[in-house]
Amino acid sequence: MKALEVKALTKRYGSARGVEDLSFGIEKGEIFGYLGPNGSGKTTTIRCLMGLLRPTSGQCRLLGEQVMPGRATQHTRIGYLPGDFRTWQGLTARKSLTLMARLGNGNEVDKRQEELAERLDLNLDRRVHALSKGNRQKVGIVFAFQHKPEVLILDEPTIGLDPLVRQVVLDLIRESAQAGATVLLSSHDLSEVAAVCEPAAILRQGRLIELAPISKIVQAGERRLKVWFVKGSKIPPLPTDGLPGVRIIQQDDASLHLAYHGTAEAVIKWLARFPVDRIATPETSLEDAFIQYYRKDADHAE
Repeated sequence: MKALEVKALTKRYGSARGVEDLSFGIEKGEIFGYLGPNGSGKTTTIRCLMGLLRPTSGQCRLLGEQVMPGRATQHTRIGYLPGDFRTWQGLTARKSLTLMARLGNGNEVDKRQEELAERLDLNLDRRVHALSKGNRQKVGIVFAFQHKPEVLILDEPTIGLDPLVRQVVLDLIRESAQAGATVLLSSHDLSEVAAVCEPAAILRQGRLIELAPISKIVQAGERRLKVWFVKGSKIPPLPTDGLPGVRIIQQDDASLHLAYHGTAEAVIKWLARFPVDRIATPETSLEDAFIQYYRKDADHAE
């Protein structure tokens, strides 16, 4: 039995499509990446999984039970972080978190709250309205993890966090999966997903266009190199042959920003012929990494 299942899920908003005929499943202890740009259907899927939206057709199952819209479906066993997490502004973070745990009939969570707050560097005794955006996001992370759930459904969990705290959140996700929890991680950040996920799904305009290991998905996208040349040297022109799939994104008097597919071996060998000062590998955005999937799917549709 899969811990989380989506079967032929369709959700329409009048004539507008949210998601169309989605089907996938996640095994116990698996970290599953759920990827796509804004408007692709990620949040619609998550809201159907949480019973917050009624599907037009199809169904969702969590921990062996069908999700019934408008009813709590084993929420004490599920950790949920929405993309627009909000809580009572006038309460302290501690009081707000404890109240949410009690409303869900959660187990005693005080010790776990303290542990998570310490790791996230969050002051639980400040009122929510006095917290920065990043600290409010930390409150949402504690909310999702505080009762040691069996399933975690996380919608953009690291948004607004600095790099060190992001790493703590990724560690929490790994630790939860190692303890047997199932994780659905929705994110725009390819490097974040690649760091923790095993399989991943890609959505385009509400449809599933790929379900594959994250390593395959990452390799399919373009990669980037930014090269600075020694001051005073001439920027070499890109050869017309010998570097298939390589293109110039941007060029100025001192640097060259390149995109390529596959390994960097051919590009590095070509660059080695010139006076290079330094090379950087800019982070690839989700849209850049998945552009080939979107193009392929669009061409097929046409």
